[in-house]
Amino acid sequence: FGRAAAEQCAETLRPDSPHKPLNGAGEEAIDRLDTFRHKKGGTTTAGIRDQMQRAMQHDAAVFRSGDSLRQGIERMAEIWAAYADVEVKDKGLIWNTDLVETLELDNLLRSALASIHSALHREESRGAHAREDFPERDDERWMRHTLATINERGQARFEYRPVHLHTLTDEAQVFPPQKRVY
Repeated sequence: FGRAAAEQCAETLRPDSPHKPLNGAGEEAIDRLDTFRHKKGGTTTAGIRDQMQRAMQHDAAVFRSGDSLRQGIERMAEIWAAYADVEVKDKGLIWNTDLVETLELDNLLRSALASIHSALHREESRGAHAREDFPERDDERWMRHTLATINERGQARFEYRPVHLHTLTDEAQVFPPQKRVY
């Protein structure tokens, strides 16, 4: 990959050419940081994180079903709503672990929502994703990559792209997909 990136750079970059203007670069990140830093809600970051952890462990464990996932999605929607009321007590910019934990929680919540929505959406069992109500692998419907996006309301949207069953070199052979058995 490094070699391919270098070759692409050699083809497209010209010496002594200026960079494109970086208007507003980083402003979105600073706005996000300030938004969280000035939160004055009534719910602690630790409390929300604990609720999220328990919901995911209970409703989206390794072995799951549509019913448990739907229940988990409902619980996660409540947790997402409660998150709007989070409070960051430390307003400082130096060694602010309260702010860092809240930013981490934002990322964790979005990841948890993407995971649980994706688990309900994918009606099959494959690898570490085991659905008790869909115990078999379904390559006809699910041999594709899925991108889950979580919006600001905590709702999921899915996009897909095909799985490429070939290598980019003659030096490695293709291994066709197969059922994981133990």
